[in-house]
Amino acid sequence: MAAGSGKRFGSKKQFASLAGKKVFEITLSKFFKLKEVDNIVIVFPASDVKKYRKMENKKVRVIAGGETRQHSVFNALNSIDKDTDIVIIHDGVRPFITEEIIRNSIKVAAKYGTAVVAVPVKDTVKIVSGGIIKSTPDRNSIYLAQTPQTFGYRLIIKAYKKAFQEKYISTDDSALVERTGAKVRIIPGDYENIKITFKADLKAGGSK
Repeated sequence: MAAGSGKRFGSKKQFASLAGKKVFEITLSKFFKLKEVDNIVIVFPASDVKKYRKMENKKVRVIAGGETRQHSVFNALNSIDKDTDIVIIHDGVRPFITEEIIRNSIKVAAKYGTAVVAVPVKDTVKIVSGGIIKSTPDRNSIYLAQTPQTFGYRLIIKAYKKAFQEKYISTDDSALVERTGAKVRIIPGDYENIKITFKADLKAGGSK
């Protein structure tokens, strides 16, 4: 997923430079080299698709995103072979993902149908309304969701169709799957698997 406009970043962060390459190129390389991954769909802003068509080959295709992230993922899901077994959804601006985590997500999703990479929160979490703390949940049960989020194709396409039918919008794929009643499994992530959101994130990541 690389179709964002980068409003908080100040430009399209997927095309920002990191270690001499574009952020999305580093991310792409992590998946491209894996023999477990048969095909890759890169979702770009519609205005950038023509420019990056030259990247296409037997393994990689480029398509245009939609109005929201949810629309963009749905475009990608509808563009792939309906006989696809496992779908791995990853943020193009999470370039520090490891091959080990990707492989583990595939393994778990192949067995159980779902695998969402996440890490436990480190700090105490407060539920706040109107500037007033309402409650303090047990942080042992709170995780920060990352990507990749990996699912059986039939399950994830079912979840997306249900969401659109019910006019439910979310920025998290697993939230849509949860609404189908399916059990979504968490697998260990990595605190360094950050999503590039601000320019400072590039500086932090440059040392990794």
